Amino acid sequence: MRQMIDLGGMLTRAGRLCRLVAAALIAGVRRRETLDEIEGRVADLPPGDQALIVGTTLGGLFLLSLIAAQFGLVGLGLYLLGVVFLVN
Repeated sequence: MRQMIDLGGMLTRAGRLCRLVAAALIAGVRRRETLDEIEGRVADLPPGDQALIVGTTLGGLFLLSLIAAQFGLVGLGLYLLGVVFLVN
């Protein structure tokens, strides 16, 4: 029997997870505000502004990973280490 895939629910959950990741990265840079405060602020914005903030943040992270990849495994290792320290 085939299972019905709830595509709308999956996209909604993926959007929330992406928004949370973007908020965690922003909270790592802006140490004065907590993750919950930033995530709440982003969640209160209109969907278009949310998409812009999340897209810009995750796009920047992707571009930094491409630059780090130019330096091989050492560059990617330093990139991942930097992301971990930034989020924590």
